Amino acid sequence: MPNSKPRIPKAPKRGSSRKPSLEPAQLFRVVAETTTDAIITIDEQSIILFVNEAAQEIFGYSVSEMMDQEITMLMPDYLRQAHRAAIGRCVQTGKKHPSWTALKLTGLHRSGREILLEVSLGEHVHKGSRIFTGIVRDITDRDRVDRELRQAKDRYAKMIQASPDAISLRSLPERRYIEVNESFTRLTGYTAEEVTGKTPSDINLFVETEWHRNTLEKLQRDGEIREQEFRYRPKGGEIRFATLSAARVMLDGQPCMLSITRDITERKRTEAALSHLASIVESSDDAIVGKTLDGRIASWNIGAETVYGYSASEVVGRPLTIIVPAEYQDEIPEILERIKREERIQHYETVRVRKDGHKINVSVTISPIKDASGKVVGASAIARDITARKRTQEALQQSESNFRSLVHDAPYGIYRATLDGRLLQVNPALVKMLGYDSEAELLRCNVASNIYRDPQVPERLVKESWPKKDFQGVEAAWQRKDGQIITVKMTGHAVLEKDNSLAHFEVFAEDITDRRSLERQLLQSQKMEAVGRLAGGIAHDFNNLLGVILGHSDILDQHTGANDRLRKSVEATRHAAQQAAALTAQLLGFSRKQVIEPRVMDLNASVLEIEKMLHRLIGEDIELVIRLDRNLGYLKADAGQLSQVLMNLAINSRDAMPSGGKLVIETAHVELDDTYTRQHLGARSGPFVMLAVSDTGIGMDAETLSHIFEPFFTTKETGKGTGLGLSMVYGIVKQSNGYIMAYSEPGSGTTFKIYFPSTEESLPVQQREMKIVGGTETILVVEDEPALRELTCTLLEDSGYTVLESSGVEDAIRTAKDMQRQIDLLLTDVVMPRLDGRELASRLAALRPDLKVLYMSGYTDDVIAHRGVLAQGTLLVQKPFTRNTLLQKVRQALDFQAVSSLN
Repeated sequence: MPNSKPRIPKAPKRGSSRKPSLEPAQLFRVVAETTTDAIITIDEQSIILFVNEAAQEIFGYSVSEMMDQEITMLMPDYLRQAHRAAIGRCVQTGKKHPSWTALKLTGLHRSGREILLEVSLGEHVHKGSRIFTGIVRDITDRDRVDRELRQAKDRYAKMIQASPDAISLRSLPERRYIEVNESFTRLTGYTAEEVTGKTPSDINLFVETEWHRNTLEKLQRDGEIREQEFRYRPKGGEIRFATLSAARVMLDGQPCMLSITRDITERKRTEAALSHLASIVESSDDAIVGKTLDGRIASWNIGAETVYGYSASEVVGRPLTIIVPAEYQDEIPEILERIKREERIQHYETVRVRKDGHKINVSVTISPIKDASGKVVGASAIARDITARKRTQEALQQSESNFRSLVHDAPYGIYRATLDGRLLQVNPALVKMLGYDSEAELLRCNVASNIYRDPQVPERLVKESWPKKDFQGVEAAWQRKDGQIITVKMTGHAVLEKDNSLAHFEVFAEDITDRRSLERQLLQSQKMEAVGRLAGGIAHDFNNLLGVILGHSDILDQHTGANDRLRKSVEATRHAAQQAAALTAQLLGFSRKQVIEPRVMDLNASVLEIEKMLHRLIGEDIELVIRLDRNLGYLKADAGQLSQVLMNLAINSRDAMPSGGKLVIETAHVELDDTYTRQHLGARSGPFVMLAVSDTGIGMDAETLSHIFEPFFTTKETGKGTGLGLSMVYGIVKQSNGYIMAYSEPGSGTTFKIYFPSTEESLPVQQREMKIVGGTETILVVEDEPALRELTCTLLEDSGYTVLESSGVEDAIRTAKDMQRQIDLLLTDVVMPRLDGRELASRLAALRPDLKVLYMSGYTDDVIAHRGVLAQGTLLVQKPFTRNTLLQKVRQALDFQAVSSLN
């Protein structure tokens, strides 16, 4: 049988003339039984016909257990069918099985573990049957070593680049720099580009050029140099000290000089300051301790004094336990017994205790000491303090653990993928970012086809990142599992194989979808703010002109009879001026420069008050639905402005439903949380009173929606609208510390949602309207616009008041100083050159403490109001004003002003 012991031919008899020889079969058996490789022969049915004893070591089965068995018993399940199919094809087709040389295959050990094999296969015909023979070698350990070697080389390359020491490679004998690491550039101040191809002399690096020449000669002679001190001159810096260690190496057949330079300037300075400690610093010998077989210390060197802290006189003759912690003293008898047996203990790591009580880790090598006769009489222990090394190892292990945790717990998505997009590794943050249920599910995806919205992006990234092998801050659109598109910002780098081919990419990705959305909202907000400032400035000057027109219209109205032919012209003039004033009010409302008097309001009551008006406004073709929250709470706003908001939104909805539809007005108490506010720029968290106005109109696309709050923007035909309605709504909401959002899609209607801050204050008591009367008091009028000043004085004088006219601040102060009679009221413009109305009132109050103040302006520029809201106790008549409005406000200021506007 093939598994029987081979018979070794007998040696020929002495004197025989025939030379000893082996038949091929005998030779095969000798080789089979002496080789460490497994040799296995099978027939066409894959039945093992022969197997040598070396196979036992590889597969764990005995020869008898493998004989006459199908060879698939030595293969993993997933390879068996493929093997049978291959043998079957060879038998059926009659084609010769291809020969293999050093083919790597996976085998199966008896224990169930897989092993990596190197197989060489051949075929021959024996007695008409095809026989297959394989030589099998277990290369599991070799493959592991090769893999670890590759990894080690990669680590060393990274370590060189990350080394704190300056490392450079120079050609010999030219001494030109070929490559330098980052530490070299930091040490010298020169970039890699500045030194590549140059010599140290070209950049005047070495202070002592003669030293440099001698060092190179020593390197050429000895092949290396160690810790040579020298002085160097960094780029634009002071002369510094360093050490140089170098070796002569061959790089692609070219002799080169590999140098490691370490700056020791600070160390040299320390040495100079602490010269008396130089010998101690330089001495780092190991502790060498001699001891007797009964465990007493016989000798103690200087290194031992350094390591353990005891002097020789303190310890010689005393038990060794003086430097052994109590919990480690049980090991001393065992060590001494091993020494008596002439054993040598190498690199035994244990713990010792210093004189100061500190425990240290040491690596001890203990050897027997013999006398002349060879008898063991003692032991010599060489101990090295490895405390720092142990701490470094522990720190490294902790660092690796921390790094694994960092990747696992990182808030950013991290993945590793091959060039064809196959995912190799992902972290939980990426799984969550893309909406998958598990890492395993995501790993089944392809980067290009399943994650990137544009499958061409990964390939483009690879091309653009070459040859730098990395990319930073690249933005791309990704698609989540649920189809949602997100924007990510990526940083990645290539990992190369040994042959510099691309192995895979490692990528860090941050979801910046919300950030980009907020940036777009911020740009829109800034644009709206700029337009608002422009609108406010125009309205300021326009109000003065309108005030003159309205005032003179009132005067003309008093001097024309009911049948006067000029009556219609006066009415037309007044009507045009009032329309222009309304337009100006809209501009000021958008720019949030309109002065308002907010009060506590019930939004439900305000909606019900104008319900009838809204019915008339929207027409019979549109159904009005009102849904009010009974537990709404109160808000604080200007009543007139709130009505304008409702009417403007209703008009906007009406115009969007030319063929009829439904208009829904809703109120609700809502709480905005931090999640909502992070996604919507300008929104704040907290309780709000919400007003929603929805329609079933034609809707808007995203481009139109982005412009709806801009002044004069309109999609209506020319003459059908001013484009100020929604911009005024926007300004009023912002001035009331509210927040507005619009939602719309073409064909799906539009919804406006407005959030007003909720207030705990109570509703105010209603006051009776004042009658319009004149008076006899003295009023100081200060206005820098001549036409408006003259008109104002005329209106007041016609109503019985004594008027003092001033064109500016200096004139007003001079009048107040010189005038002997009492001045009852200061009527002053707010915004004036050089000094505003509030400053004027403050100065006049020092001269006349009883002086009352009434401001007039259509644009306060926050002089007497904060964000358009009047300070408490401040009275204002808004430009452009009519005669009745002016007289009413003057009377109110004279009769009822109780709180100084200066408080």
